Amino acid sequence: MTASTDVAGTDGRILIVEDSPTQAEELRYLLEEHGYRVTAATSGAQALAAARKEKPALILSDIVMREMDGYAFCKAVKSEDQLKDVPVILVTSLSSARDVIKGLECGADNFIRKPYEEKYLLARIQYAMTNRMLRSTEKVQIGVHILLGGERHFITADRQQILDLLISTYEEAVHVNEDLKAKEEQLARANLMLAGLYRIAKALNTATSEREVIERLLERAMELPGVQAGWIALREGDAAFRLAGARGLPPALEAPGAMEGDCLCHRRLLSGELSQVTNILECERLQKAQGDTRGMRCHASVPLWTADRMVGVMNLVGSQEGLFRDEELPILNGIGNQIALALERARLSEHLEAAVEDRTAALRLEINERELAEDALRRSEERYRLLAEAAHDDIVVVKRDGSLEYINDFAARKFGVPPAQLVGKRLADLFPPGTVAPQTEGLEKVFRTGEAVYQEFSAVFPSQRLWLGAWLVPLKQDGGDINAVLVIARDLTERKALEAQFRQAQKMESVGQLAGGIAHDFNNLLTIITGTVELALTQVREGDPLLEDLHEIHRAGERAAALTRQLLAFSRQQILQPKVLDLNTLVVDMQSMLGRLLGEDIDLAFTPSEGLGFIKADPGQMEQVIANLAVNARDAMPQGGKLTIETRNVAIDEPYARQHGVAVAPGSYVMLAVSDTGIGMDEDTRRRIFEPFFTTKGPGKGTGLGLSTVYGIVKQSDGFVWAYSEMGQGTSFRIYLPQAAEAANSKQPRPTVAPAHGTETILIVEDVAGLRHLAKRILESAGYTVLTAANGQEALLLLEDHDQPVHLMVTDVVMPGLSGRNLAEAFGRTRPGLKVLYMSGYTDDVVVRHGVLDENMPFLGKPFTTAGLLRKVRDVLDSES
Repeated sequence: MTASTDVAGTDGRILIVEDSPTQAEELRYLLEEHGYRVTAATSGAQALAAARKEKPALILSDIVMREMDGYAFCKAVKSEDQLKDVPVILVTSLSSARDVIKGLECGADNFIRKPYEEKYLLARIQYAMTNRMLRSTEKVQIGVHILLGGERHFITADRQQILDLLISTYEEAVHVNEDLKAKEEQLARANLMLAGLYRIAKALNTATSEREVIERLLERAMELPGVQAGWIALREGDAAFRLAGARGLPPALEAPGAMEGDCLCHRRLLSGELSQVTNILECERLQKAQGDTRGMRCHASVPLWTADRMVGVMNLVGSQEGLFRDEELPILNGIGNQIALALERARLSEHLEAAVEDRTAALRLEINERELAEDALRRSEERYRLLAEAAHDDIVVVKRDGSLEYINDFAARKFGVPPAQLVGKRLADLFPPGTVAPQTEGLEKVFRTGEAVYQEFSAVFPSQRLWLGAWLVPLKQDGGDINAVLVIARDLTERKALEAQFRQAQKMESVGQLAGGIAHDFNNLLTIITGTVELALTQVREGDPLLEDLHEIHRAGERAAALTRQLLAFSRQQILQPKVLDLNTLVVDMQSMLGRLLGEDIDLAFTPSEGLGFIKADPGQMEQVIANLAVNARDAMPQGGKLTIETRNVAIDEPYARQHGVAVAPGSYVMLAVSDTGIGMDEDTRRRIFEPFFTTKGPGKGTGLGLSTVYGIVKQSDGFVWAYSEMGQGTSFRIYLPQAAEAANSKQPRPTVAPAHGTETILIVEDVAGLRHLAKRILESAGYTVLTAANGQEALLLLEDHDQPVHLMVTDVVMPGLSGRNLAEAFGRTRPGLKVLYMSGYTDDVVVRHGVLDENMPFLGKPFTTAGLLRKVRDVLDSES
């Protein structure tokens, strides 16, 4: 295709001003393909010099450039007599009114907004050049004056697109304003919802019986925005529910038995599926009701959970077909736990009231049968004492002055002394200074309000720090005054650790999925880059100036591939080649390299353990773990110091695993410790060190992947890593890996290398054109006959007309339409002897786990080298299966 190159009177020459070489070359290729002569400049100054030397027919300039931006360059062009009639088109991704005004001020003839279609760009260029030719014979230029930014601008027909861009910026502003109004309405409704939930929580605080909790709850729930009806069902036994109360239901739903029996929300509660507030779209119970139900068919279910059990469900019918908005459901989540706690508190209160009634009856009985009553009382007290002593919860009674009136043996063991030595002591004397505030605040609230309180807090005991969840219940005298508080506390440390571990695992999994996707696309590009360079290196003679440039590109490709492997390492998706190893031998072999890595200011000490057990891990990955920890230690010792590496056998039991918050099977492990004398870390930093891309180093001094890579490799090797550090006292990393049952084999047989050439016929199926052409060139250079297809359907059609033997198909796993696996199955019916080699930017571990391939199928991961492709092809061709 050619363009009319004489319309501008200067032989159709276009000057491109673009500081991105890649974009400049793409634009040059497009314009030259359509018949234009193109000159490219990388800066405004260079472009001015080129325009003065040879006047162009049109200038196409980027706006965002270093030194002189597009506005300044355009203004400079329009200020020169010999160039001012040259059309200047600004190419930009900017779209605000201010950008358009700046374009008008500098004299730009037109805007083209990125991204653009090629046809549109060519049309605007043709239009501008034609318009310039027509204007050259005009004596009067027709247009309109507009007022922008307080200044008057003249808009001609050829600059109409600038006006279009300006109008579009105001239309976008209108859309933003409408979105803000919608968000304000959502926020107002959310605030009403939160206010209603606050009133519910406030009303529940003073309820002392189950009936009172239900009545107050339903009364306040009807005040929530959009709620027209609701009912509460409480759990009875293992699988039954009873209706505890209802409000706003039509007569048809209040009939006897209408709200009883099994339903979807009850089944989901019992199975554990209903753990968050959920819209039940078609309620079986509402559908079965006979008579007028006012159209109620749906409702939102709010599960009622305490810390460790489900007590029931509250169902609310909204105003719009019974449903609640998605953004309202999370707001309702928090109230479910408060309702459950209020019910538990009410039941406890009723139980205490019953106990008081029993005590009163005993006192009445004492008048007539004193000795018998005292004996019954002693038996009762003994029974409760035995229950308290046998309980696996901390049970404490605290007086108004903060001293202990009673403490059971289970709680006393945490202090390491018998209960008798603790009675009479104040809480403030039992815990370190500054750590007792959470306990005393809860006690003060109970003494002040007379209401039971549930709280969770961290408590520091002599030998450990624990998370406790405690009920604080007021104990009243006969006159109603509170003289003490009963505290029943349960250890939540393990649950908290598991929750934190679960959150970290979710975070790592999300980032890992992102890393896997990036690696897939990135590996396709790297394969083309490194493979093309390797082919080019075979064609360049020694001494050619291009040789070093090609080597530099190849080294950059290898570094990029290493970065991809690092991304896959912390996401635990890299391909491991585990072997039985002796860590002592591995560290000894690395000492020379570690010395160079650490430098002269840091002393390296290695303390190996005799009789160290073996581990099963990838040797290269373990070397990377040690190297990453050494680099991390080096950066923590800018003034020099000492790095110590230790190994030893350890046995891990369940208490140790709980204490360190790790989920591992008890057994024999090999420990590798790397300790430094550096600056150390605070607790907030220590908690985040294994997060991907988290770094405490300055910009450009770290990727934040070193320790996350260590974490990913160790976890994928079925181990765990633990870090300890204090500010100014250095840091110690301890890695625990399971001991291997077999011994290490120091001599590995050297694999035989098959010839990397052949004469067979190979079919390549790959949807990425550059990668398909690269593979074809590599295989043809080794003597193979190569057929290519861009997708599965094209491959089927190709072999229908090919009557010669095809020995091997090399196919991508994931392709549009027919996948590589399905294509191989199709050829299995028509060409049963055809061998298949799969390739993918995803790792083989990922495609196997996702069911794309079966384990042990021939697989080549991207990026691959020229030698790697030839060797793998030869291996598959020579295999028996």
